[in-house]
Amino acid sequence: MNPMLRQKVRAAIAQKRLLAPGEHVVVAVSGGADSMALLYALDGLRRDWRLALTIAHLDHGIRADTSEDLRVVRWAAEDLGLPLICEKRDVPSLAKREKRNLEEAARRARREFLEEVARRVGAGKIALGHTRTDLAETVLLHLLRGTGPGGLRGFLPSAPPYIRPLLLCSREETRAFCRKHGIPFHDDPTNLDTRLLRNAIRLELLPFLARFSPRAEEALARAAELWAEAEEALAWAADRALMEVQDGSALNLAELLRLPAGVQGLVVRAAARRAGSTLLRRHVDAIREALGRGGSAELHLPGGLHACIGGGKLAFVRLEEIPPGEMQGELPLEGEAAIPNLGWRFRISRTPRPRSLVPPHPFVAYLDPGKVRPPLLVRTPRRGDRLRPLGMSGTKKVSELLMEARIPRWERARWPLLCDQAGIAWVVGVRLADGYKLDLGTAEALRVEAERA
Repeated sequence: MNPMLRQKVRAAIAQKRLLAPGEHVVVAVSGGADSMALLYALDGLRRDWRLALTIAHLDHGIRADTSEDLRVVRWAAEDLGLPLICEKRDVPSLAKREKRNLEEAARRARREFLEEVARRVGAGKIALGHTRTDLAETVLLHLLRGTGPGGLRGFLPSAPPYIRPLLLCSREETRAFCRKHGIPFHDDPTNLDTRLLRNAIRLELLPFLARFSPRAEEALARAAELWAEAEEALAWAADRALMEVQDGSALNLAELLRLPAGVQGLVVRAAARRAGSTLLRRHVDAIREALGRGGSAELHLPGGLHACIGGGKLAFVRLEEIPPGEMQGELPLEGEAAIPNLGWRFRISRTPRPRSLVPPHPFVAYLDPGKVRPPLLVRTPRRGDRLRPLGMSGTKKVSELLMEARIPRWERARWPLLCDQAGIAWVVGVRLADGYKLDLGTAEALRVEAERA
């Protein structure tokens, strides 16, 4: 075992807390020098760390000479006496079927395969053979594409369940290690195709930079580590700022726009991430541009998410088709009930007639118990819904009441209406129906309070 490579792997594991003694690790082995060096380095630590190792090899079905890859991986498995799980997938067909580029489809297939193997063997970690050289290439690749701090950090030593124990080692070191100890490996011939940007960076740009700085690779890797720390700090700051502008399930626009422009972008990204979507710079710019115009707007985002602006709020929602009036739930005449599919909770109680019939806040209503025809239920609006609002002589459309109350357009289809057998008693938080008001002689009130669940 090359003592230097072994020491670097041990140091990476200790510094980044990649492994704990007794763990089961799936080692992704392609047959190239990096992954073969990784396998033998981990095997050298196996006894001291009481590690269980399983080798995983995937043939992507892209090249014709992959049998040589599998040959060297089988040789290593037999040499070390380790279990090997191998599989072949038709990635070109997958890419065509899912309309992805070949590289993206291969990455996805590899991830799915490795995680399936880990579940099958009960492994908690998956070790990848990415080196310091790979990290430097990734930083340059992302830099040329105009990335932000998250891209400049490259990839992390640990992104559970994945670990990268070779991040302190260069590609030259892994190849030298394999040659010194007679470990066979097979180079992927497509890695020499400089029409691919990553290959051009590896074979042309990095050697060119080394003419000006012999330690360019180390400098880029160190910069990636610093950017990773900066990104962590920015994420922490974004979460703190997000808490300050949160308004229920949305963001308060007045508070958001008081933040510095750069922080606004961080908060928008953080809110979208919590809603399940990762935004690119162009998406953030489009949202900020819409905010600057004022008024209402709706923007389509990745992952089926929508940025909805209106009513002084910015919300990230998934606008599903809602059958009119079909999202509903029944309420007791006394007690508490949640309507999970609407995201609201209601508390109903009989109370002595209040001194003031003006509720303490808009989400409390006082109904005359004698006018309620059970059962009480909560439903979403239907086309053409009307009621006679309290104090008015004529009827009005529910849709108009919601609009006048500045309920954002995307929330109106889900807005709760309190109903009984006779009709709509209360447009929650907006208006009570006149037919349910407390009469002068009524000594008791039905108090209904609504809140978001």
